[in-house]
Amino acid sequence: MSHEILMSVENGLLRVAQVEDGELTALQAAPMGKADADSASSGMVGQIYLARVERVVERLQAAFVDIGFDKSGFLGAREARALVPDATRDTPIEDCVESGDTVLVQVTRPPQGEKGAQVTADVTVAGRGVVLAPCRSRIAVSRQIEDEAERARLIELAEKIRAGDGVEAVDIEGMDGPSGWVLRTAAEGQDIEALAADMANVGAQWEALLERAEDTEPPSLIHEDLGPVEKALRDLVRADTSAVVVEGAAAFAVAKGFMRQNMPQLAEILSPSDDGEILFDRHDVAGQLDKALSPRVDLASGAWLMIEPTEAMTTVDVNSGSAEGDALAVNLEAAAAIAKQIRLRALGGLVAIDFIDMTDEAAHEAVLKALDGGFDGDKNAVRIGPMSEFSVVEMTRRRDVMTLSEALSQGGGGQEAEPADD
Repeated sequence: MSHEILMSVENGLLRVAQVEDGELTALQAAPMGKADADSASSGMVGQIYLARVERVVERLQAAFVDIGFDKSGFLGAREARALVPDATRDTPIEDCVESGDTVLVQVTRPPQGEKGAQVTADVTVAGRGVVLAPCRSRIAVSRQIEDEAERARLIELAEKIRAGDGVEAVDIEGMDGPSGWVLRTAAEGQDIEALAADMANVGAQWEALLERAEDTEPPSLIHEDLGPVEKALRDLVRADTSAVVVEGAAAFAVAKGFMRQNMPQLAEILSPSDDGEILFDRHDVAGQLDKALSPRVDLASGAWLMIEPTEAMTTVDVNSGSAEGDALAVNLEAAAAIAKQIRLRALGGLVAIDFIDMTDEAAHEAVLKALDGGFDGDKNAVRIGPMSEFSVVEMTRRRDVMTLSEALSQGGGGQEAEPADD
């Protein structure tokens, strides 16, 4: 499989397309400038704020926190439990925070409509191959690294680095003992020296962040992630990435400097676009984008999908159209296409899928398996329910960024937070 990354800057907006074997699989968009207090963009995701708790609402099991925007941030009980070392899944919000408290929080979802940003007290700081998790204590490995021997090797290396066994110790104090770490997909194959350097760099960022927090009054932005070009390179370049092509001289210069410093072994895969080339004409990315922004998706068999996002949920209707196959064949084709479209469009929350009616239980299971397989490698948590007697499936996908249409229309970024990769 060929994995390419295409970056294009237009009207101050960086668009980053991931293409696998000529097919557009994901697109992110982010403003090239810094997000400011008047911008409710997805560029906020990953930012860490020193916040003040405004009020605790027990019936919602949530707190509202002031992070300096018009709309208060929403801190749920699950996300607040990181502040209590011995918390359980049942620890209520009122045992985690009180009105007037000052807390560090990180944005996990940008403001949407009338809703403020969603935040967590389980703050993390990401490097290329590691994520520092001060509110945790264990060392975890990305789910994308499937080889058990490699997972065990990376955990052993991280434990040695944390203890200073053979290298200078990177021992960051966490909420309850040594800080935890998540080893990302980019850590795969790294030796102890490279991993230690990455951990030391991230640890230094965390300590600098704490120093800034001590000298600051809430609400205040304490930590911003990398710029959009560097962040895309850090998060998206994989061991099997064959090419990174950048359109725009300024963006290319940033990419070149970042790759030389942080991934010199991969610098040769970076290149500027050809003179006069419209980069997104490659692989017909622009055309594939147009299709991804349309509610109707035509399938090869003659069947088609109707995808309609609303504020509460997304509905997907499978229509047989001119397809000649039986219901199972059409539904299997639709299941794979639906998973692809959900990921490409960055849809999240509740999704209801109305498949063509089938009565056979084995057919139900086959379609559910095909749908589930379409989310292999997805970093966002997905839960798929059973198929009803009316061939309707309900599923959820973690929502942490703007949808594709929102990102492109509002200039928001589509960057994902990989700590969820653990």
